Amino acid sequence: MKYLVPFSLMIVTLITFSLSGCGSDHTQPTNSSSPSIGDSHGDHGDHGMNGQTDMDKMKVALAKLSTEDAASAEKQHVCPVSGKMLGVMGPPQKVDANGQPVWICCDGCRDKLLSDPDVYLAKLKKE
Repeated sequence: MKYLVPFSLMIVTLITFSLSGCGSDHTQPTNSSSPSIGDSHGDHGDHGMNGQTDMDKMKVALAKLSTEDAASAEKQHVCPVSGKMLGVMGPPQKVDANGQPVWICCDGCRDKLLSDPDVYLAKLKKE
């Protein structure tokens, strides 16, 4: 009987420490299902919020063009003004620059291309 009180006290103490965790915070950080804008993705950093790669986006956007235009845009691959892959911002736009068809990623690149077409045509020849 003389051991019953200390033993009971020891059991209550152990249970209390077990349930309280000794006051330390052991919560694990939760992973969100969508990465923040600045998250690094190692070798697959071209994933967007919906899991599509830039290549996936390009294919979807080019599918909205005629077969001939899609082949032409895919061959050019990047916007000479922004340097972005064609199709990642929606269907690319075809612009006539000095008599040559040039694909741009968006309407915002049109004025730059047309203001100095030789610079951007030279970029396309390098690629």
